Amino acid sequence: MKILVTGGSSTPGFRIVEELAKAGYKVFAQYNEHDILNMDNVAKVKADFRDLEKVAQLVRETKPDIVIHTAAIGDVDKCEVDKELAWRVNVEATLALVKESSKINAYFLYLSTDYVFDGEKGLYREDDAPNPVNHYGLTKLVAENIVRSGLSKYAIVRTSHIYGFGMGRKNFARAVVESLSQGQKVRALVDQWLSPTLNTLLAKAIKELIEANYIGVIHVAGERISRYDFAKAIAKRFGFDENLIEPITMRDIQFKAKRPRDSSLDTSRARSILKIDFYTLKNSLEVFYREWIELRGSG
Repeated sequence: MKILVTGGSSTPGFRIVEELAKAGYKVFAQYNEHDILNMDNVAKVKADFRDLEKVAQLVRETKPDIVIHTAAIGDVDKCEVDKELAWRVNVEATLALVKESSKINAYFLYLSTDYVFDGEKGLYREDDAPNPVNHYGLTKLVAENIVRSGLSKYAIVRTSHIYGFGMGRKNFARAVVESLSQGQKVRALVDQWLSPTLNTLLAKAIKELIEANYIGVIHVAGERISRYDFAKAIAKRFGFDENLIEPITMRDIQFKAKRPRDSSLDTSRARSILKIDFYTLKNSLEVFYREWIELRGSG
């Protein structure tokens, strides 16, 4: 079976490629600016998602049975500043992928976000009404609707605050580990709640979903927690000084894009379907810690 993974050099995409390749699938891993590490069963494909013809060509040439679409401009402030670019990559490129995927009847898994919600209540369920408060969330919601309307075999996986080692932009948890390990202070929000999700466990959950041919929307994320408490939990598990973590509020940061106050996700549906424990903070931090130890050993 052939699987096309877009965003193969991103924090979630890299782990998805790795997980599927280890399971013996033939994986086509799309990347743009950042090359992907060489792996067995993986063919690397370079494509700039600003070029919509290249996007369509990607599907036509690889002819995948499954498309896992993780590629996006995920920098929330960048999306707010350059709305045209965000729309091109997050919306129009998704439309191009969906159109080509529908022609070959490919199963399509779209990686979405908790930022489709306004953050006024938290622990959002799959059937709660989206109401994004920034342009990034809007582009992801429009892309969700494109997937729903253009395909019959699809899954929309909403997740939250993906973190972990490997490739991709530096994420909050990784920055916390790097700073605290060097005795540097970390500022963390006490008034923003989310559901931090480890990329390694997300990849395993996505593998389960595609193998079950799951159809519809599903929330795959970690436990609800504030950024501050998340940073404290990391410090505690890694044996760092928790006093280095400084509590701040959203008023202390000049964001270019508005953030939801509580965009945490209810994962009851996924927990009833999936065997992998992707949702408990204790298990996630245990895996995260082991990966850090392995990285230090290999470094």
